[in-house]
Amino acid sequence: MPSHSFRLTIALLAGLSGIALLPARAQEAPPPPSLPQTLSPILRARFPASGQPPDLPAAGGSFRAAPGIPCFYDRRKYAPAWIGDKGARPDADELIAALTDAPADGLDPERYRLDDLRQRLAQAKSAPNSPPNPGDLAEIDLRLTDAFLRFAADLRNGAVNPELIYSDCEIDIPETDLPAALESALATGHVRQALAELAPTHAGYKALKAALAQYRALAARGGWPAVPEGPPLKPGDRGERVAALRARLEASGDLAPNASPAPPGDNPRDLFDAPLQAALIKFQDRHGLDPDGKMGKGTLAALDVPAEQRVRQIEINLDRWRWLPRDLGERHIMVNIAGFHLDVMDGGKSVLAMKVVAGKPTTRTPMFSGRMTNVVLNPYWNVPPDIARKEVLPRIAREPGYAEKEGLEVQGTEVRQKPGPKNSLGRVKFLFPNRFNVYLHDTPARALFSRTVRGFSHGCIRIEKPVELAEYLLRDDPRWTPEKIAATIAKGRETWTIPRPLPVHLVYWTAWVDDAGTVQLRDDLYGRDKPLLKILGTEELATPANPQATRRPG
Repeated sequence: MPSHSFRLTIALLAGLSGIALLPARAQEAPPPPSLPQTLSPILRARFPASGQPPDLPAAGGSFRAAPGIPCFYDRRKYAPAWIGDKGARPDADELIAALTDAPADGLDPERYRLDDLRQRLAQAKSAPNSPPNPGDLAEIDLRLTDAFLRFAADLRNGAVNPELIYSDCEIDIPETDLPAALESALATGHVRQALAELAPTHAGYKALKAALAQYRALAARGGWPAVPEGPPLKPGDRGERVAALRARLEASGDLAPNASPAPPGDNPRDLFDAPLQAALIKFQDRHGLDPDGKMGKGTLAALDVPAEQRVRQIEINLDRWRWLPRDLGERHIMVNIAGFHLDVMDGGKSVLAMKVVAGKPTTRTPMFSGRMTNVVLNPYWNVPPDIARKEVLPRIAREPGYAEKEGLEVQGTEVRQKPGPKNSLGRVKFLFPNRFNVYLHDTPARALFSRTVRGFSHGCIRIEKPVELAEYLLRDDPRWTPEKIAATIAKGRETWTIPRPLPVHLVYWTAWVDDAGTVQLRDDLYGRDKPLLKILGTEELATPANPQATRRPG
C-alpha cells in the first residue's frame, strides 16, 4: 500500500498540472462579434446627444430622419432592425414590396426614397464573399427604419397635416406609437401586413382606392380623347364633334360601345341621339353639373380634364380619408361640403340622405368632426357680429320697416331674429359645439336646393330635410313622436337633448364613390385641392421634406 507521503505527492503533482493548464485556456481568442453587435455602436454614434433624429445624406444635401427613429433605436439599445447575422433580413424585402405598392393608396414611393433603398440593398447582396462595410449596413438599417416610419405615418394620419395649410380646419388624430408598431411587425415578421393595417378600413376609402386603380388604368391606356371646342351640342346635332363626344364618353365608361345601332349605310357615331344624351346626363350628374343633356361650356371643360389630372384628384381625396377618425361612429352624420350632400349613416348604410347648402367661397364651411347633442325647434337667430355690422344694420338704416318685416330685434349693435317663417335658421337647428360656431339648420330659402352648385351660406349648413333629421335623432325618446315634433314647430319653442348623441363629420371630398359604386367628381369650389396637389406632387421630392407641411410619424 502506498505511504501517506506518496499519496500527498501524487495529489500535489496533479494539482500543479491543472494549474499549469489554466494560462493556456485563458489565452484562447474570444469569438468574433456578430454582425448586429458590430453595427450597434455604429448606430449609437449616428444619433446626436440632443436626442434629435439624425441627418441622412441625400443627393445634393441631406434630410432629417423621421421623428420616431430616436425612440425606436433607444428602445432596442441600438441593435439593428433590418440587418441580421447574414446581412439584410427578409423583413427588408417585405418593406420594399410594401413601398412598391404605395401608389395603390395614392402615395408616391419616392416620398420614402424607394429607388435609393433598392440600390443600397442590391449592393449589399451583390458580393456574398465580400461583406459590405459595416457603416454602409448601418446606413441601410437607418434608411429602412426611416422609410417604414414615414410610410406608416402617411397611412395612419395622412401625408399632409391639414391644420397647417387650412385655417378653417380642426382635425383631431390620436397619437399612434409607430415605433412600437414597427417593433411588433419585426417580431412577427409581418411588416407588409402591419403597414396595410394602418390605412383606413372604411368602405369609402376602399372604394376610392378601387376607383384610383380604375382611373390609373384609363390613364395608362392613353386616357380619353379631347372634344374640340365649338358651339354647344344638343340632341339631333351631327358632325365630327358629336363623334368625338361619343368616343370620349365611351373611353370613360359612361357610354357603352355600339350603344347606337343604325340601319345599314348610316353612321350613328356622328349623331347626337338618345343613348348619347343619356350617357352625357350620367356624366353631368356624376361631375356635379346641371344634367340638361346638352354639351355647353361647363360640360365641355369637365370632359376635357385629362385622365392623369383625375388620378391626382382621387389621390388627394384618399389623403383626406386618412384625416378622419378610424371610428366614425356606428351612427354618424357625414356632410360632404364639396358635394353639397349629407348622409345619416347607421350600421354602415345611409338611412337618410339630403342636399345641403354650404358656405360661399368667401365664407367657407370648415372641416372638422364634432358631436351632435341638441335639437332646437323654432330657434332664435343670434346674428353674428360681423354679419350684423356689414349687412343687417346698414340695411335697417337704409330701409324703414325692414327690421319689423324680418322679425329683427335690435339692441345697440346686437341683432337677433325671432322664430317664425322668415327666420334665417328656419324651424329647426342642430347643435354640435365647435370653435367655428357652425351648425346644421333649416332655411326658408328652399329654392336653393334646386341649384346644382349650392355655395350660398355664411358657413353654416342649411339642410333639405330638417324635420326628417329631427325625427331620426329624437326617435329614441318616446315623448318626441313625429306628431309632437310637428305640433311644437307649429306653436312653441323648445330645445331638446338628443337621447343618443352622435358624431358629425364635415369633410371636403372632390372625389368619392357613391352607394351605387359610381365615381363622383366635383369642382374645387374653395380651392382646397391645390395646396394638397403641390405638397404631394413629385416636384417637392428633390428637397428635404417640409416639417410644417407633412405629418409627423408619431
